[in-house]
Amino acid sequence: MKLISKNRHAYHDYQIDKDYEVWIILKWHEVKSIKWSHVNIKDSIIRLSNKELWIMNMDVPLYEKTSHVLVPGYESKGKRKILITKKELAKISSALDKSWTVIIPLEIYINKRGLIKLKIWVGKVLKKIEKKQILKEKDIKKQMDRDIKHL
Repeated sequence: MKLISKNRHAYHDYQIDKDYEVWIILKWHEVKSIKWSHVNIKDSIIRLSNKELWIMNMDVPLYEKTSHVLVPGYESKGKRKILITKKELAKISSALDKSWTVIIPLEIYINKRGLIKLKIWVGKVLKKIEKKQILKEKDIKKQMDRDIKHL
């Protein structure tokens, strides 16, 4: 597995409930661009509409050796369809009924067979107070580890 891009903010901003491995429908020049690690999923989000999942704001720039004539009107941050099984889609749609629940992409990678996959998380948005509490607990744990190390 070769990791292409990772959404590091997801660990800090969301409490993760369940993760899924899905496919993305891509054009040939997008596949080339992703395989050369020219993709950004930091600001992207996944929406459910008409019983289909769509990823939005995933930045995939045009492959550098592709002519603009071949791909007129290309949007690097356009929406792309996600392929997922019906069972998993039903689980995700039932989880979205809860408040503060979102679907976010965690990482995009190439598996052993050379196929591009996306790992998505269904989770709850952490509030500012919860984030502060988590950071406080981490600081206390670090300080305890330092104290134990110096003894």
